[in-house]
Amino acid sequence: MKSIYIAGGKRSNTAINIVKGHLENLGHRVTRDAKDPDGWDITLRWGRSYAGNKPALNARVNLFDKYTCFQAFDRFNVRHPIVVSMNEQEYDFGGRVLLARKKHHTKGKDIVPCQTLEDIERIQLNGLHDFFSVFIPTQTEYRVWVFQNKALAVYEKVYKGEGEYQGYCRNRRFGFKFEKKDELRTHKAITLPTIQAVAALEMDWGAVDLLLGKDGLLYILEVNSMPHIDKPARSSGVRLAKAISNWAEGL
Repeated sequence: MKSIYIAGGKRSNTAINIVKGHLENLGHRVTRDAKDPDGWDITLRWGRSYAGNKPALNARVNLFDKYTCFQAFDRFNVRHPIVVSMNEQEYDFGGRVLLARKKHHTKGKDIVPCQTLEDIERIQLNGLHDFFSVFIPTQTEYRVWVFQNKALAVYEKVYKGEGEYQGYCRNRRFGFKFEKKDELRTHKAITLPTIQAVAALEMDWGAVDLLLGKDGLLYILEVNSMPHIDKPARSSGVRLAKAISNWAEGL
């Protein structure tokens, strides 16, 4: 069995250690160190790029930031929310809600909703954000785990609060839970754009956030290169480890 080095930051410790455990159960020797150790066969990159000569998964991660990724999506005809640069003067906002975003962010903590022209101008002047994303009224949102050209797992972000959610960011901080939707793994309308989004960013694997708008259309929001896994039993971690193992042994 191939030996595997996993490179990733402390923020991803839980997810990495879960995948590490699964890979060890499959018979692999797996290590995590502050620097790349000698003697490993392949490397799995969890949000960290790699320029060495070992076989690697996600070696070219981080080629794009949270803004330029949309330009990459355009080259693959991947539908996404409209984004405009912070100093765009000719865009017709048309009374729509704009979300001020940063090129580098985690867990949506950068989002500032702008509902008026005054809001937009204030954001433009403070210099803390990099671009605007047009808010899309949302039916629901999915997270699709993709490995190369296959969807490994699909989860729906389900609101556990009362009534209809009125916010702009759907994650655990705002009362959302991930519910497994295995029946959607073969639903091409969902899986194909997520596979294309991972390929557009020159990644081998990632967890893709996919929004279903109230207009009935699907939009790619982002591809997570350091996705969280909270429990060893999660299908995302189990299946990702199996896919990594199959890839490694097929080299």
